[in-house]
Amino acid sequence: MTRLLLPLEHPTATAEHAAEDALLHALKRLPRRVQQVFLLNRLDQLDFATLSARLDLPLSSIERHMNQALQAGRSRLDVLASVAGQWYVRLQSPHVTACERIDFRRWLDADPANLQAFHDTELRWRSLLAPARQLGQDGWYRQGRAALSLGGCSIAMGLGVAALLLFGFWA
Repeated sequence: MTRLLLPLEHPTATAEHAAEDALLHALKRLPRRVQQVFLLNRLDQLDFATLSARLDLPLSSIERHMNQALQAGRSRLDVLASVAGQWYVRLQSPHVTACERIDFRRWLDADPANLQAFHDTELRWRSLLAPARQLGQDGWYRQGRAALSLGGCSIAMGLGVAALLLFGFWA
């Protein structure tokens, strides 16, 4: 008796790849400056103080951008995840105080759901690595003011050339 061997079909997108694609899409929808801060921290391992100095941004802006990146793609109605994300980002800041660390510990101990939310936030942070690598694969975020779009620069250049041509004809 002969057997008919059929090639195994491989699923086109596993649940893991679908989740990574969703995270990548959410990260791409963030403003370029937020993407840049996130990628410099996540891929180049730059701490908040270094980012602040390098990009000439206040530390509070760095924290806000990092929180935006961490919350990308999450439901805005998930208040507990939002608070856990804010704690996760704040604890990475060089300006976090001992009082804030104590407050964090109290928040964590107040409810098992808080501990679970913080744990989920840590897992989310780890899950953002692969989409971050895809987003920053060409290294655009390492350039000085990468947050400026080329589209805006092209428009400005076009208007400048048009003005020169216009004034050139009048002269």
